[in-house]
Amino acid sequence: MSSSTSRKLALISVSDKTDIDKIAKELINNNYDILSTGGTAKFLTKNKIPNIPIAKFTNFEEILEGRVKTLHPVIHAGILAKNKSDLLKIKDSNYQLIDMVIVNLYPFEKVTANKNCKFTDAVENIDIGGPTLLRAAAKNHNRVTVLVDPNDYKKVIQQINQNGSTNPQMRLNLAQKVFSRIAEYDSIISNYLSKNNLIKKDSIPEKINIVLEQEAELRYGENPHQKAKLYSIKSPNLSGFDFKQLSGKELSYNNLVDSESALLCVQQFRSPACVIVKHANPCGVSEREDILKAYSQAYQTDPISAFGGIIAFNKKLDHKLLKKILNQQFVEVIIAPSVSKECISLIKLKPNVRLLIIKNFNNKSATLELKSLQSKFLVQEIDSKSVSKKDLKIVTKKKPSPREIEDLLFAFKVARYVKSNAIVFVKNKKTLGIGAGQMSRIDSTNIAKSKAKKQNISLKGSVMASEAFFPFRDNIDLAKKIGVSSIIQPGGSIKDEEIISITDKHNLSMVFTNVRVFKH
Repeated sequence: MSSSTSRKLALISVSDKTDIDKIAKELINNNYDILSTGGTAKFLTKNKIPNIPIAKFTNFEEILEGRVKTLHPVIHAGILAKNKSDLLKIKDSNYQLIDMVIVNLYPFEKVTANKNCKFTDAVENIDIGGPTLLRAAAKNHNRVTVLVDPNDYKKVIQQINQNGSTNPQMRLNLAQKVFSRIAEYDSIISNYLSKNNLIKKDSIPEKINIVLEQEAELRYGENPHQKAKLYSIKSPNLSGFDFKQLSGKELSYNNLVDSESALLCVQQFRSPACVIVKHANPCGVSEREDILKAYSQAYQTDPISAFGGIIAFNKKLDHKLLKKILNQQFVEVIIAPSVSKECISLIKLKPNVRLLIIKNFNNKSATLELKSLQSKFLVQEIDSKSVSKKDLKIVTKKKPSPREIEDLLFAFKVARYVKSNAIVFVKNKKTLGIGAGQMSRIDSTNIAKSKAKKQNISLKGSVMASEAFFPFRDNIDLAKKIGVSSIIQPGGSIKDEEIISITDKHNLSMVFTNVRVFKH
């Protein structure tokens, strides 16, 4: 060991070399000697920064292609010793205190993010020595300064320059950050191994290690007196509502809930479509040859509910459409896969309106969704069960026309994102009335009917969709009365035969999907 006992020791072993030359130079100027490993030693030497290779310090050469290098008593005694007297108690020792540990971990996340990553490459990038060094240093934070994040280098050096050393509070803060990072790292590895387990398991694992990362401060929670933050799920990898906010004030809790609901609904459609959501329920949906017409038709369904709503599109937003929206209604959030350059200038005139673009709009690779209770998480498979024409079972004597089939499928897509009990009236791929969130299905039907009536929208010749079966005939009787021509529902009630019989009596057509899309 060649380090002078009058100087402090800093051990540096990093995969991410960001600013490591800067902090190393500053440490040397502050009476530190640098211990380093493999690639770090080469980097420091290349930058003409004096350093002591670990092998020279321990008198132990790296083995197993560098996988064993810092796992040595000389290193860990130097880190874990509470003071110099601890080391003097070790018989025949020539150990030295290590005062600072700067380590970041093998880039497991980066390697496994590559879709071409082999399982063996992933395993090889599981760090062993790094977490061990970090845990030891963080445990002994009363004496040792530990750094895992390059963003902390500057403030550590500032404090050393000012005071000669770091203070206890800073060392505690850095230690907490280390344990958080190690927990995150291990969780990501655990989730990866679970996902790639060669033994086929249940689609929902027995244990899920959830790593949350703060993404944004929110204006408030469900109510203004509640603080809230937005966290993204870093692990497991659940793709979904990944957005970039281009303009507007901070989002609120309710804005986000409504926005995700609007996005999920509009993503179902291939032709230009618009979905307007209020209080997590669609209040207007339309599919047309262009999104301007789609918006106009969706808005006409329920202009009152559309006030202060969330508007989502599945095609690029242009200047003409944005201008129409801003002139026609008050809107909280507008969502699209992309926007024209002119939109950016125009939206500045409305500084409170949030404009969001969705990253990877067509990416629907997520398989699980999480819902939170106060102290627990509910995890279920994503409801990705599609319903197409070939899935429909015509159960009545009367058959729906080709136009009605299209409307029935459209209506069922909308009903999937209306809170139960859901009733949706549709004609020509445009919603006419929507009833949501009632304790009885007949109440939802009456609400949808009354909303259409309020807008002077005729329901004659429309189709009706229900996201779950009809328990009683009352909805069928009302459908006949208001002029519905065809009905879509999952089926599955003990009263299916009675429901079909009444539908036949009314000379209506009805199809079963055999798929319930209940949204609680």
